[in-house]
Amino acid sequence: MPRRIGLEIGTAKTKLVVGNTYKKEFKLSSYEVFDTLDGVYTIDEDIDLLRMETPIREAMGRLSVKSGELYVTINNEKVIIRTRELPRVAPKEMLDIVRFEAESFLPYDIDAFYIDYKVLDEVDEKEIGNSEEKQVFFNVMIIAAPKEVVDQYIELASRLKLKLKTVTVYTEAATKYFGKHYLEENKNTLFVDIGNKFTNMTMYEGCNYFANIKTERGIHGMYERLVDHHGFNEHDVKYYMYNYTGEIGEPIRRDKEETVSLNEDNSLKDLQMKLQSIQKANSNLSEADTDLLSLRNREYDSIINEVNRMVEFFKTRKYGTFVDQIYIFGGGAYLSDFSDAVHDTLGVPCEILPNKSYTDSIDKENYELMIPSIGACLGGKS
Repeated sequence: MPRRIGLEIGTAKTKLVVGNTYKKEFKLSSYEVFDTLDGVYTIDEDIDLLRMETPIREAMGRLSVKSGELYVTINNEKVIIRTRELPRVAPKEMLDIVRFEAESFLPYDIDAFYIDYKVLDEVDEKEIGNSEEKQVFFNVMIIAAPKEVVDQYIELASRLKLKLKTVTVYTEAATKYFGKHYLEENKNTLFVDIGNKFTNMTMYEGCNYFANIKTERGIHGMYERLVDHHGFNEHDVKYYMYNYTGEIGEPIRRDKEETVSLNEDNSLKDLQMKLQSIQKANSNLSEADTDLLSLRNREYDSIINEVNRMVEFFKTRKYGTFVDQIYIFGGGAYLSDFSDAVHDTLGVPCEILPNKSYTDSIDKENYELMIPSIGACLGGKS
C-alpha cells in the first residue's frame, strides 16, 4: 500500500506528515515542521507555492520519502466555502445545481475556480413553491478553490515526483479529523485555530458541520503591533505573550537588551527557561510592564470578539442551543492566559485541544499544527 504524504503550506510554517492507513485510521510514521519561505505568500496576496519545492524535497530526504501519494490541504483566504440546502438529486445534476449556486457568491468568473461539493446531512422534507408537494433536501457544503492555487499544487507534486491523490480545503480536512477524534452527538463544539496571520473558527452542532469563519487576526499581527506600533522590546512582548501566567511578577530585567526572533523555533523554549524564575518573585509590576500587559489583553480581546461572533451566530441560527465547548489550537494555542480569558469573557469552557491520538508520535508543541495535514490523509482508498 503506497505511503500517504499530507502537506499543508501555511503562511509561517509548512507541515509534512508521512504514514499509512489501516482500518480507516492514519498511522503516522514521521513528520516535519519547517519555515515557509518569504515570498510564497506576499502582502499583495500573490502566491508562489513552487518556491517550496526545495525545502519540501529536503524534508522528504530527511524523512526517507522518495515516493507516495500526496494529500494536500489548502488553507488560503481565497478559498470560498458556503453551505446551502439543495434538493436531493443525482450527483451529476447536483454538480450543475452547485455550480449555479456558486455563481451567486463568487467574486469573479466561475471559470477561475474549481467547484466541488460535499453533502453534510439530510434535512427535513420541504414544500416546493406554493404546492403541497414535498421533497427531501440535503445540507451541502459548496467549495470554490482558485485554479491558480490548485494548479500550483499539481505542478509541485509533479516536480516532487509524487502522485497527487487529493486536494482538500482546510474546513473539510479539519472536519475529518475532528469527527474521528472529538465530536460528540450531544455536544456543540467550536474549534479555534489561531495561526500566524489568520484565526480559523469552525463550529459543529453535535457531529454535524455548522459553519467556518476565517478572520484576519493572528499572532504575528499581535506581535508586530506591540513591537512596531507601541514600541515595546521584543523580549518583553514575547514574555507577556507566552510566559506570563497572571501571577504577580517582578519587572523584567533590562540590564542587557535581548532580541528574540519570531522565526526561531527554539526561541520560546529558551525564553521560557530563562524567565521561569521571574514569576516566582513577589513584587509589583513596573508601569511599563503594566502598560504592555494591558495592551496585550486588548489584543486578546480583538480575537475573543471574533470568537464571540461565531458563538452568537450559532445561537441566532440555532435558536435554543448553545456552544458547550471551545478548543483552541494552532500556533497561538499557548498564548498566556488566553483560554482562561475566553472562558471568563464568553462563559463557555475553553481549553487547549488535547492530543487524543498521537501522543507517542507527535510532541505537544507540534500536535495542533498537524491537524489539517493529517485530516487530508484520512478516508478514501489508495
